[in-house]
Parts: sequence; C-alpha cells; structure tokens
Amino acid sequence: MMTNEPLSQASRHGDYAGFITRTVAFITDQIIIAVIVAGAAVFVGFAAQTFQLRQALGLETVTGALASALAGASGIVFNMVYHAGFWVLAGQTPGKWLMGLVVVQTNGERLKLGRALLRWLGYWLSGILFLGFLWILLDSRRQGFHDKLARTLVVYSRPEEVRRATLMPAQDRSSDPERQ
Repeated sequence: MMTNEPLSQASRHGDYAGFITRTVAFITDQIIIAVIVAGAAVFVGFAAQTFQLRQALGLETVTGALASALAGASGIVFNMVYHAGFWVLAGQTPGKWLMGLVVVQTNGERLKLGRALLRWLGYWLSGILFLGFLWILLDSRRQGFHDKLARTLVVYSRPEEVRRATLMPAQDRSSDPERQ
C-alpha cells in the first residue's frame, strides 16, 4: 500500500501505467463489484422472501421494475464508494493492487475525496464510445479523460528493478545487459 509521502520525481514522471495493465485492473475491479452486488441482491431477495419483509414493511406494491431500479441505483452507489474509497484510503483498488498500480494526483500526492469522486464521474465520460479510455494509448503520460479531468496519474507502484525481476525468468536475468 502507499504512504502519504509524494512519489519521487522519477516515479511520478517516468513510469506511467499502460492501457492493457489498466484495463486488466479495471476489469478485475468490475468483476469484484459484480460478485459483491450479485451476492447482496441474492441475500436481500432471500431475506425478503424468508421473512416476508414486503408485507412487514408495507411494501406489497413495490413492482419488479421499481425493485430493479433500486438495485441498479444501489449498484452504482456501491461502484462509486468502492473506487473512490479505495483511491482515497489506499491509493489503489484491489484490481490496481493486483496489477501493481497506484492512482496519484499529478503532483504525486494521494487523492483526496473530492478528486476521487471527480475521477469516478470522469469514468462515465470516458466510457462514452470508449474514447476517454482509448486516449490512454495516445497520451504521453497515459492519462484518460477521467485522469485529465481529475488531474491524476496511474503509475506503477513497484520500482522498475522489482518489476523486471518479477517478470523476467531467472535464466534471462543473467543475460540482461542492464544488470551487468
């Protein structure tokens, strides 16, 4: 996990996370969210049926469409809390942690709540025709529209030497010219 200290100049401006790594992290987070929301929906449905909560609470008139709308709204709120909460508290979501990424402000400091919420809202804008996410491929600092809006960067959280040692098999390390 990340400390409150700003990243060094080299970490902040030379090791930006790329499109594929960020996409894998994002998809991982969306799977985690979907499993939690689906589990909560099953639990609430089971509890409502078992304890006849609709009748007990006087909600017999709640239709399937209204229940679906409430479930969808709850899912969106959970998605926002998940992303913004992890960015503020840890600097990274579980998906970003798994991929060795961290989200920081452009000055290297950890995100504050307002900036995290702005970044999350920017996800929705970036999702329009997927153009905001594709911009990561063209930008020199690998920023999507949501990053530009919130003035954030996504960088690798591990030093380059650690990443190379983790990714490169032992026999290939001895032939690496930078290691000699």
